[in-house]
Amino acid sequence: MIQSLMSGSFNLYKDIVDLGPLVELIEAEGKHVFYEKNEYLLCQGEVEKHISLLKSGYCRYVRLKSDGEEAVVGFAMAGEFVTDFNNGVRHLPSIVSMIASTRVEAYRLPLDYFVNKAKEIDREFLYHASEALFRMVYMRMTDLYALTPAERYSEFVKAYPDVISTIKTWELASYLRITPQHLIRIKKSR
Repeated sequence: MIQSLMSGSFNLYKDIVDLGPLVELIEAEGKHVFYEKNEYLLCQGEVEKHISLLKSGYCRYVRLKSDGEEAVVGFAMAGEFVTDFNNGVRHLPSIVSMIASTRVEAYRLPLDYFVNKAKEIDREFLYHASEALFRMVYMRMTDLYALTPAERYSEFVKAYPDVISTIKTWELASYLRITPQHLIRIKKSR
């Protein structure tokens, strides 16, 4: 059987790092915020200043292509964190934008505060978080080469069976690096 990133969950970092205490922190101390559909949580080129925990809705991570079109490079669903963590902790400009694809309810904390609290809970937090993010990205990259679009779609469905019907076809097709028509054919053949 093919070992894929999404055999656990799409955002693998959740399976590698114990985030329970950090979820409690952001729920207790975070600012309760809402983002409307297509509202930016972060624009490409800005420095990330926050971390958000989604309570409802979902966000897409996008990078602009040379022709100005959006390339969907990831998603964050309810119960997951939304942030450009690696660039944010280093105070570097983000290479992605994060956009609410639906109305989103979230709790938000300043990223520096969150990281300092996380290091109080686990001195090795930055190491563990960076390792988890690297493994997730590496698995996604190798999945692009090893799995067909239909297999990647199937794995995505397994990871998010409850939200697959709410994700827009063009967003998922962009993430899978296929046309929306190809995705529709894959869905029909299942």
